[in-house]
Amino acid sequence: MRQLAGRGRVQQVVGDLSDPQVPGRLVSETVEAFGRLDVLVNNAGVTLSKPALELTAGDFDTIFAVDVRGAFLAAQAAARAMGEEGGVIVNITSVHEYVPRPGFALYAPAKAALGMLTRALAIELAPHVRVVSVAPGAIATERNVEADSLRAEIPLQRAGSPEEVAALVAWIASDEASYATGMSFLLDGGLAQQVFDHPAG
Repeated sequence: MRQLAGRGRVQQVVGDLSDPQVPGRLVSETVEAFGRLDVLVNNAGVTLSKPALELTAGDFDTIFAVDVRGAFLAAQAAARAMGEEGGVIVNITSVHEYVPRPGFALYAPAKAALGMLTRALAIELAPHVRVVSVAPGAIATERNVEADSLRAEIPLQRAGSPEEVAALVAWIASDEASYATGMSFLLDGGLAQQVFDHPAG
């Protein structure tokens, strides 16, 4: 929040996206605060690494409630708020939208579902609202503690940074990308060209 000082007003809205009532509320509170909505970035996600035979129905519901249903309900509410004035919805998927990995028998399908949701919404919400996915690879964050250890599997030989993901999202949301919709941008240093042969974790 401090880094945004002097760059405009910041309104914090809080909620648990696994609750189906929350995504719409977050959008409506944002519109109430600013008078309009131009861009929605669906960046919330739940990751779970377990062998497939140890996963439960509860694990399934937890991951899909946030990664897919929450994103859908937020996009639905955002598109209604944007109306004919238009806007941009950016869904953050993952390299695992394309590449499975042992231990990600639920996470990878959830991200693939979000990628297909991007394509479906892009068709229905055009021409006023653009919908695009960004599929990051190994990004060095506090949550992704193994990012640096995957260097040998990444053709560019390094993890990506959150700033690189943010720069791509900013470009997609800008007028420079006004002809882009219904697609997913891989930002993975070439990781999808490799094969994951060891479990996540």
